[in-house]
Amino acid sequence: MQRFKYILLILVFTISCKTKKHNTNKRDSKNDLVINVGKTFSVISKFDTIFKPNAPKRITRNIKLDNEGRLLIAAYDDIVRYNGDSFTKLVKPEGIESWYAFDVLEDSKENIWIASDQSGVFRIDSETGAVTNFTTKDGLGHLRNMCVYEDKAGNIWIGGQGGLSKYDGSKFTNFTLEDGLPHNDINTILEDNKGNIWFGTRGNAGLYDGNTFTEIKNDEGKSFFNVWSIIEDKSNNIWLVDSSGLWKHRNNTFTHELPDVWKIYEDTKGGFWYTGMLKGGSSTLKRIEASSLIDEKLEITEVFKTERMFFGVVEDKEGNLWIGGGDGIWQYNGETIEYYTGIIKK
Repeated sequence: MQRFKYILLILVFTISCKTKKHNTNKRDSKNDLVINVGKTFSVISKFDTIFKPNAPKRITRNIKLDNEGRLLIAAYDDIVRYNGDSFTKLVKPEGIESWYAFDVLEDSKENIWIASDQSGVFRIDSETGAVTNFTTKDGLGHLRNMCVYEDKAGNIWIGGQGGLSKYDGSKFTNFTLEDGLPHNDINTILEDNKGNIWFGTRGNAGLYDGNTFTEIKNDEGKSFFNVWSIIEDKSNNIWLVDSSGLWKHRNNTFTHELPDVWKIYEDTKGGFWYTGMLKGGSSTLKRIEASSLIDEKLEITEVFKTERMFFGVVEDKEGNLWIGGGDGIWQYNGETIEYYTGIIKK
């Protein structure tokens, strides 16, 4: 009898769960998605794969917002815009089969910049649509680039395997080990509220105050290693992710907060999201509640995990969360998960 009551409770709970809204797009629901409510796995559901024309087909390491709040997606071969309904690929010039894009940016003048890991940097002019390919022949430091960033003065910073490059609108200035740069292989760039340029590398992390480069170290005086993500939150704290996980900068030093973190992101409500790669190849998306940052006792909720890869995270103007994937992108709207890809499975 007791066993019967237990089974009945499970059935009632399952039936009362909110059903997903109908969508006429072609879907594939064969992949299990595990959603964590609170701190205990309590619901096992399915994520939907939505096949959309022009959606990303290749690895998507970074997703940005353009000046109108639309998604701007670096999908390696293609740069893709998403307006909330459809995906559109930016047109490549004749002779270019792939951007080899690791990062993308729309600058304050509405020009599109593409960091290519094969071909230097591309700029698409906002007025004419003309594509300029900057290479080492134009003064760029290296052809293999991982990130692109605009500072408050309008300078464009490019990071790659040959150090840092700054473009002031007319020329490139390059910084390498010979100029005091702690490492030549740059993964990520950030300007803080004081105008300092932070950068993460495959070897360590550093800071440039406009005159001098300084290597950043943790609370034990040790160097960071393989830094993929640096952000500044709304309270002007710096958060850094390296191979050992998440670090927070407080009282002029970094302290370790969490392991197994890949990318960190702060949403409009002051909560933090991060992607992580777990042992065995699984990826996860977790949230740190904003209220728990006050007393520094982090309250973490695992939203979902999958056997596929996760990369960069961004929030759109409707409050949906988007995550870059291995051959597409994920959307989390607070209730459901959808996976968008341009690969049509037969």
